[in-house]
Amino acid sequence: MRIPANSALLVTDVQNDFCPGGSLAVKDGDQVVPVINRIMRYFTRIVATQDWHPLGHMSFARNHPGKKVYDVAEINGMKQVLWPAHCVQGTAGADFHPALNTESFSLIVR
Repeated sequence: MRIPANSALLVTDVQNDFCPGGSLAVKDGDQVVPVINRIMRYFTRIVATQDWHPLGHMSFARNHPGKKVYDVAEINGMKQVLWPAHCVQGTAGADFHPALNTESFSLIVR
């Protein structure tokens, strides 16, 4: 595999809440973990994003009385899908998947 020396790998939101069993799970979402771990060695810079919400986040259905998950609400003049609480700061759901090699991250953007 030939990767230019100035390339970076961007690892996006590989967190427990987006994996099977999480509050906003993606079917088979954890299947990306071994692939990411395998290709990391080809990059000198690895940047990860981490979804990181306060419990009172406006996109959470729980913060809109009478609304349910996946309802649409108007917030500040814009339509917003209401999500289940997910990736709440400091919770296990916000943690990176436990099998993900996070030691190689150069930067984490929350």
